[in-house]
Amino acid sequence: MTKKTKKQLSRGIAAFIFLVGIYFYYMIYEGTSVVIFIGLFIAVPVIEGVLNMLLNNKKTSKKSVQRQPSSKNIRVKEKSNRLLPDKELINISLGELSWREFERLCFLYFKAMGYKPRETRQGADGGVDLIIYNRYHKADEAIQIKHYIHSKNQITIKTIRELNSAKRNHNCILSRFITSSTYTKKALKQADDLKMTCNDITWVTNKLVKWQEQERMKRVGKTV
Repeated sequence: MTKKTKKQLSRGIAAFIFLVGIYFYYMIYEGTSVVIFIGLFIAVPVIEGVLNMLLNNKKTSKKSVQRQPSSKNIRVKEKSNRLLPDKELINISLGELSWREFERLCFLYFKAMGYKPRETRQGADGGVDLIIYNRYHKADEAIQIKHYIHSKNQITIKTIRELNSAKRNHNCILSRFITSSTYTKKALKQADDLKMTCNDITWVTNKLVKWQEQERMKRVGKTV
């Protein structure tokens, strides 16, 4: 309801009340009470103002209720940005990891494999999350990581091109993309043309998750 409509509604109700008042004024007092007659005229703008205020308050209250975030949404947001300590990440399944934890797990994996990983500054990475030293090519390799296991989003050609450009900001010759989902055919074709390594959910399961399980078993063995 617009402001103009609410004002017209308030005025209409006030006018109706005034007419009812006039009716009773003539029926009961037979039009002899000047005080009541004047009071009816004074009451009309007062009633109109009160009604208009009530209608506006109702709209404001409704907006306030709608804007309040649900506790469920807050919990989901907190989980998506969560970053638990390294020792706890080993015990969390792939599906329970937040995007930040998935990136950190990749860092721990490459560290364990001797790649000397370096994390880029959050919020200023330009599409690069990790930089590792590729021992075979003896050069730095820029890595971008996307945790899409729940959304099932595929990596597109646009994202591949962005990483290829971003690697230059870190003086990297090589590049690699890691995702817990898959790639579109065009993205894989573009990555192949750019000589970019693409690791999908299969690699994550066979390498990252397998290493995570081995680390978990080592820790269990130490506690026995």
